[in-house]
Amino acid sequence: MKSSDNDNVKAAKGSRWQGVLLIGFALVAGYVSIVMPLQQAYAGAHEISWTAQFAFLAPPLGLMGVLVLFFPGMTTDETFLLKAKDKLSVAGWIVVAALLLLGAGTYHLVDQKLSSLGYVDRQFHSDGQ
Repeated sequence: MKSSDNDNVKAAKGSRWQGVLLIGFALVAGYVSIVMPLQQAYAGAHEISWTAQFAFLAPPLGLMGVLVLFFPGMTTDETFLLKAKDKLSVAGWIVVAALLLLGAGTYHLVDQKLSSLGYVDRQFHSDGQ
């Protein structure tokens, strides 16, 4: 095995670990920012804590983790997402747009659900329903 082949194998393993870490972070962020506030709201808590930034980031990070896990070349220049160093291809822009839509959609759905359960404002105090 050539040393360049050995380096590619090591890079792929490192990239896969990055994917696993992204998935782990996304699961924790999703639980804290999506599941816990909804559980608090369903339980009728007077106040709930909601970190909207993590609700926006958790699904795209999870999807990126899955992509990196299955396509370890994404973290290097050897990928279909880059047409040149530091330049996204059409496929790269499609993935970015999909990630933004996924994050915005998740944020909107959680925000709408919390509003429908009677939590108003950005402090998310119950309006007494």
